Amino acid sequence: MDFREMQTDGANLVKGYSPGELRINEECYRESLVLFRESMWRGWLPERSTDLEARHLEPLAKAGVEVLLIGTGDRLRFPDPAVTAPLVNSRIGVEAMDTPAACRTYNLLMGEDRLVAAALFPTEHGG
Repeated sequence: MDFREMQTDGANLVKGYSPGELRINEECYRESLVLFRESMWRGWLPERSTDLEARHLEPLAKAGVEVLLIGTGDRLRFPDPAVTAPLVNSRIGVEAMDTPAACRTYNLLMGEDRLVAAALFPTEHGG
C-alpha cells in the first residue's frame, strides 16, 4: 500500500508498507518501531506483537501522547490487558488493529494535530 499523496509538513507520516517493511516519510524500516510526530523509537519493541509485554509500553505513559495505536501485523491481535495497563492507568487511549489500519489511523490523527503514537509491527503479506 502506498500513501504518497500525503504531505509530511515536517511530521513523521507513514508513506506506505509492504511485506516486512514500513515506509516512514522517505525512509524504509524493516523492524517494529514506535512512531511519534517528530521522533521514533527503534529497537524498542519485540519482533512480533505476540511478544509485546508491559515493559515495552510503560515508557509511553510519560511520552505525552493521548492515544497509542498498536499495529499488530497482518491481522488484529488484542494484547493482554496487563500489557496495556500502564497506559490505561495513565489515561492514555490504546487501540489495537492490524498494521495497515494503524498506519491509516495514525496519519489521519496526525492530520488532526492529535498527540498520537503508533507501535507498528510490519506485515508479512502485502497491503
